[in-house]
Formats: sequence, C-alpha cells, structure tokens
Amino acid sequence: MNGKENEAELAVMSLVMIVLSVLGIVAGFSRGLFGGIDGLLILGIALMMLLIFSVLLLVQAMQQGWIGKGSKDESSPAAPPAAAK
Repeated sequence: MNGKENEAELAVMSLVMIVLSVLGIVAGFSRGLFGGIDGLLILGIALMMLLIFSVLLLVQAMQQGWIGKGSKDESSPAAPPAAAK
C-alpha cells in the first residue's frame, strides 16, 4: 500500500470477492457442474480467489489491529530508556 488507499475500501472489495467466490462454489454444486472439466476449472478458480482474498483480508486486519496485536498499536507507551549511571 502506498498510503493513498482507504483501508475500508480494500476490506469491502475483499469481502465482496469472498462472497462472490462462495456463491460461485455453491452455484456450481447446485447445478451439478463439477462432474466435468469445466466445473473443475470453475471450482479451482473460485477456490483460488477465495484463498487469495481471504489471506489479503486477514493480513490487512492484522496490520490495522482489528485482530491480533496489529502493527499500528500507537496507543501503548514505549518503554522508558534505561537510566545512565
């Protein structure tokens, strides 16, 4: 990220792509497409998109501090320097 992106926009785009990937997998199963090569390719592409955007969303959430110990934790005070003797 170069600082010009909005974190909320990236999160929403990732969520939309995750939902569309899940819908593609569900639609493929409901129509019985996974018996042939076309259905297997659709399944592979949908799973790949699901994995890529899920990892992207997870990394962004960790960097923003939404989950875990994010790197943007500026509210915690730094350790005081050791006293010189």
